[in-house]
Amino acid sequence: MMRYQYLIFDLDDTLLDFKGGEIAGLKNVFAKQGFDTVLQEKAFNEYTRINWELWSAFEKGEISKQTIHQTRFDKLLVSLGVAGDGSAFERQYREELNHNYRIIDGAEAFLAHLKQSGYHLIAGTNGEAQTQHLRLEHTGFDSYFEQVYISDEMGVAKPDPGFYTQIFNENPEMTKNNTVMIGDGLASDIQGGTNFGIDTIWVNFTQTPAPETPQPTATVQTYKELIQQLS
Repeated sequence: MMRYQYLIFDLDDTLLDFKGGEIAGLKNVFAKQGFDTVLQEKAFNEYTRINWELWSAFEKGEISKQTIHQTRFDKLLVSLGVAGDGSAFERQYREELNHNYRIIDGAEAFLAHLKQSGYHLIAGTNGEAQTQHLRLEHTGFDSYFEQVYISDEMGVAKPDPGFYTQIFNENPEMTKNNTVMIGDGLASDIQGGTNFGIDTIWVNFTQTPAPETPQPTATVQTYKELIQQLS
């Protein structure tokens, strides 16, 4: 008998290679803006810091997602001491992300196995609706999910319990005992599942040292380990 019946999956860096696309996309944007190699490296490091701080504030409910998109490249240019139009950077970067169809090695075979095994697969992700739908469509991953929930369309984002409330309300057979949240994001996926009262599995492909909180129900470093946790 399966331990869980309903699997809610994060997408970025759990199944889809967001990080790889982010790096390539930013390099393309910076190159188009005339940054030399040294400035590109500095810009990438500064962007990573600024973007992380903004998304952390968003996940705490302190700012809107619109604020992230409106300010991150302006903040970057100020930090670098470089003149430019942050909104132009954002438009170019969004186009790059919309065409990021990279997937994590083994993800497709993993999803196929789960679907064949009879699990109910649900995508539950924070992010831009257009970007996520395009990536699911072009990778073919949309065929594995019975439903796709994106914070941009829901009006609420992980780790807010309301994100999960919507999913459960539309799936009456789901219970807190037969459902698990699976993702790489401690502050969003693991904290979100914990806030709602369901089990969580932290996908830690990068072998990041685990903080004291939040505590996932289980931690895995490979899809093979994840299958074992689900069995």
